[in-house]
Amino acid sequence: MMKKRLITTMMAGLIYIGCGSAMLFADGGEEMPPPRPMPKYGNAVKAVETDDTLLLTKDNLGTVKKFFEGKSEEGDRIEPLGSFGKQAFKISFYKKIDGKEKSVQLLEVEEKTPDNNLHPALGELKGQVMMGKHSEAELQTLEKKYKNLHLAYFRQVSDDQGGTVSEGEKIYRKAYNQVHGKDRSAVQTGGADQAAGKAEAQDMKKKMQEMKAKGDIAGMAAMAQQFNKSPGQTKQGAAAVDEMNKDTWDLWVKCLEDIEKVAYWTQVKYNASPK
Repeated sequence: MMKKRLITTMMAGLIYIGCGSAMLFADGGEEMPPPRPMPKYGNAVKAVETDDTLLLTKDNLGTVKKFFEGKSEEGDRIEPLGSFGKQAFKISFYKKIDGKEKSVQLLEVEEKTPDNNLHPALGELKGQVMMGKHSEAELQTLEKKYKNLHLAYFRQVSDDQGGTVSEGEKIYRKAYNQVHGKDRSAVQTGGADQAAGKAEAQDMKKKMQEMKAKGDIAGMAAMAQQFNKSPGQTKQGAAAVDEMNKDTWDLWVKCLEDIEKVAYWTQVKYNASPK
């Protein structure tokens, strides 16, 4: 009989009930609650369609912070978060339990900080300037407008092959393939001629790209001229030269415009589904 009473008493000590924002145990103990739902930031979209806890917004970090400052409750604290390449803050709920302050994080907000890098589409435009096809002034205008585009966040969308990809990356890759892809340079030939042509084209493109990186416009022109005079040139090699000489400025400008339209500047990560 005493053994049965002892077991009943031990089980009672494990039963707990909700009491306000904390969990009270029958034996008098208390622990922190799980993260409560925070208000949903209205001007935002889901980063992943199946996840309602990760949102992206075109608003800056300061605007998002003001919104949540107005939605905080007693015990909430907004604290800065140190992170390389980012500025961020978190909101946590604090409560004293058994004389000790404890906390549970509710959400985290971040945006990337500017650096000296540029979006690769701007790098393509820089190559066009180095080739003498457009002016430095044109490039500087676009660099000023899109200098932070590589810092943006993007939704995950279908890659049209059964997987997902960043929406910005998908747009960039489409433009890249138009300029450098097989549909631009592939030439149907047979056997050894095809293999030799591909190798020659790859070598030509590599040398041209190295010269472009160094700004050696004269060297590029000389190589193209020498190659065009060669009686043994292949169609693939000729296509590689044509690719390097082609003016693709408008295509890359359109690429930047399209990427900016789907770019978001701040990420909001909830620790519980927002309300």
